[in-house]
Amino acid sequence: MNFFGRPTDGDDGEQAQPLLTQGTRRGRETMQPPRKNLQSRWRLWKANPYWLIPVVITVSMCRGLTMAPRIQVYNHIACQAFKKLPGSLPLPSPSNLTATIFAPAQDEDCPSADIQPRAAQIQATIITSMSVLSAITTGLWSRFGDIHGRKIILCSTIFGFIAMDIIVLLVTDTESFFSQYGEQFIVLGPIIDGLLGGLSAFNGVVHAYTSDCTPHGSRSKIFSTIQGIVFIGLASGPWVGSILLRLLKPSESMTFMFYLSILFQIAILTFILFLLPESLKPVVSDGTRTRPASTYSTLSRASSSSKPFLPRAKVLVIRFMKTFISPITMFRPKTIGRGRRDWNLTLVGLALFLYVLSSGVYQVKYLYAKHIYVWTAEQLSFYMSLLWITRAANLLVVLPLIISYFKPPTKPRLAVSPVSPGEEPETTEPERDIPAELRFDQKIAGYSLFVDGFSDFCVFLAPISSQSAFIFFSCLTSFTSGGNPAVHSLGAVCLHAAGRGSEVGSLFGALAVLSAIAHTFSPTIYAATYGLTVVTFPKAVFLLASIFLAIVVTLLWLIKPDNGSKEDSYSPITQDEEEAVSFRN
Repeated sequence: MNFFGRPTDGDDGEQAQPLLTQGTRRGRETMQPPRKNLQSRWRLWKANPYWLIPVVITVSMCRGLTMAPRIQVYNHIACQAFKKLPGSLPLPSPSNLTATIFAPAQDEDCPSADIQPRAAQIQATIITSMSVLSAITTGLWSRFGDIHGRKIILCSTIFGFIAMDIIVLLVTDTESFFSQYGEQFIVLGPIIDGLLGGLSAFNGVVHAYTSDCTPHGSRSKIFSTIQGIVFIGLASGPWVGSILLRLLKPSESMTFMFYLSILFQIAILTFILFLLPESLKPVVSDGTRTRPASTYSTLSRASSSSKPFLPRAKVLVIRFMKTFISPITMFRPKTIGRGRRDWNLTLVGLALFLYVLSSGVYQVKYLYAKHIYVWTAEQLSFYMSLLWITRAANLLVVLPLIISYFKPPTKPRLAVSPVSPGEEPETTEPERDIPAELRFDQKIAGYSLFVDGFSDFCVFLAPISSQSAFIFFSCLTSFTSGGNPAVHSLGAVCLHAAGRGSEVGSLFGALAVLSAIAHTFSPTIYAATYGLTVVTFPKAVFLLASIFLAIVVTLLWLIKPDNGSKEDSYSPITQDEEEAVSFRN
């Protein structure tokens, strides 16, 4: 027999066969990498919340980058509409229009008092249309993501952001057809963005992706980290924009902001398509993980029915309305015993809705500071940056330290299956005390929102002439920014405690729907209140915000950590099952 284990001419075939098999087995053992190395490589490419860091910071930076130029575009559209009115000044020539659109100073042909109401109306139309469509479609996209994965939702929402920037560029091109009808055409951007889910669907899928690849229990720490990254991106956007304003000519800098935003978002879209791992694993045949029933298959069956058109259309409309309402029905109280109902998710939904309503005071706060203290645009930008930096510091440093120190401990559970000699026993998901996790998130959210409402009430009580008190209590409000991620984490824990942990994607979609609905009404409520009281008592908006937050804190403290619900029977797919699924597909 030679070196490779093959039989020579003088060897007997019956004796050579087992030696051949043995030699081949040994060669495979030496040539194949150890299973542990394969598993470690697979774990490096598994879904992890930190894969979302470049996505979240890029999207937030693009929002901050185009925030000020977008206001300039609204003013330009209002100016164009004002000049078309009978008796107004004639339009300038196209050669001079580009320089006047993006000039830092106000256009002399369009007095500020004449175009500001129209610009505010354009902005309100854009925000309202986008919020309404997002409220309608976010639930649908969330259910779609529960079935087909999170990456497709991330891609669709970012494509909507890109479409918004492209529409703005088309409107600002004075030689294009779209510029002549800018006031009508600019609404197409939020329509596309809203139909694709908008920012509400993006926030919902980010929370769902994070929940897919984190263990059940409190997720306040990772949610606060992601929220802090959002404020870092928002704060860095204007900083990047100011650098570009100094390096580029004024006639080119603003349009270049949108081109840069599109470039960044296309790059992050490529990252999502080719590098970002999917967090939602396929359904395995043995039922390891179940998914909600597909609403889209129901609609397709109704559309392909042999019934006449009118009855078929009626069925489609009814089922579409049920699909639209279905995310909100998640907050309906569930029966957990004889005559007992679980109101925890209902209270979480109401708390988030009122909290988002209270957050509308931030936009009015900027108008209040500019009106009362006569701040310039530069002073106001410094004030906004200070708020964003303090929020980021709280979410990235202060709150994670508090959570790490006070979070309920977990115990790792060893696998029951026997192990071979020399191998380490595998561990499963850590054992968590779900009621303790729920109480912890309840306290984090309750204390944060209590301090938030208290700071607004202090602004209401402070002397109106004290700028230092206004800035101090505003920064104190920023240090309570952990309330929003804590409420989301609290909702996930309540869902898991009710035995419905596999519906976490639908939960965050439903929370995003509530947030979009609240964002639709919040600007109107505070704008009407501020408009009625700005002359006599301008601080009334802060009293209104503190009342909203007092109700929110009361609702949160009504949540029962141990209401008799059973713990979720859903368990994540193990490492071996993940590898089996990947090889099958």
